[in-house]
Amino acid sequence: MSGELNELPEYSETMARLEAAKHTRSDGVEYWRAREMQRILGYVNWRDFGSVLGRARDALSKNGIEPSHHFGQTHKMVTLGSESQREVVDYYLSRAACYLIAMNGEPRKPEIAAAQAYFAIQTRRMEVQDALSEDEKRLNLRDKVRQSHKRVSKAAQDAGVRNHMQGVFDDARVQGLYGMSLKDLKAMRGLESSEQIFDRAGPLELSANDFQMNLAAEVIRKEKIRGEQPAINRNKQVAAHVRNTITQVGGTMPERLPLEAPIEEIEKRLRQKARIPSPSDSST
Repeated sequence: MSGELNELPEYSETMARLEAAKHTRSDGVEYWRAREMQRILGYVNWRDFGSVLGRARDALSKNGIEPSHHFGQTHKMVTLGSESQREVVDYYLSRAACYLIAMNGEPRKPEIAAAQAYFAIQTRRMEVQDALSEDEKRLNLRDKVRQSHKRVSKAAQDAGVRNHMQGVFDDARVQGLYGMSLKDLKAMRGLESSEQIFDRAGPLELSANDFQMNLAAEVIRKEKIRGEQPAINRNKQVAAHVRNTITQVGGTMPERLPLEAPIEEIEKRLRQKARIPSPSDSST
């Protein structure tokens, strides 16, 4: 659809004008101005375009969305025929507002058809970017947990936990935080014994484990715990304390949180995003 539109001069010109009219705030949020949109979409007078704005606002209201979140009223000075100036109302428009304006415009106008395609593409692009940002957030949390595990493992080693007992030390955290052993947790979730629970954990679960590990490392060092079993016991106690905190605030227990897609899929998506296209990518 978008390819066909770009082949039509009147459509491609409108899409180019919409892109040129896009403003970007300092925080990266994109917006457009209503008075500029009026001209681009082929509306001669503001009254007719105002009716389109009204229908777009109504569409937001009917879906339980506050229109003012997407239509920010402002003013601008315009020059009249007598060379005098007058202040008129204008709006800062979100991408969603612009899409609804395009959907509620005069369908016979080629500018409206072009705008519908343009904002559909824009909306999809941002949906993809938002999804990728969640991927990046999860991958960063997974890396944090990996570093936190190294930190608490070093604290345990310094306290006297031998290498072959590291698994027992880790299982104590799982028992305290999840209320069951690692083996039982994997069985409950339908995970293979070789799968890492952190590779299927979402942001909330990863954050809980990250907090527990850092807290346990701090407690073991601060209390100067010595001995294998005391370190294992303290690790479990810290984990149980975190679990109790989740209970007190009414949060979802870690073992009840949903599994996420394997972390390998996330890494693959992000690699594809960062990959530089090769000449063969454009061939058919």
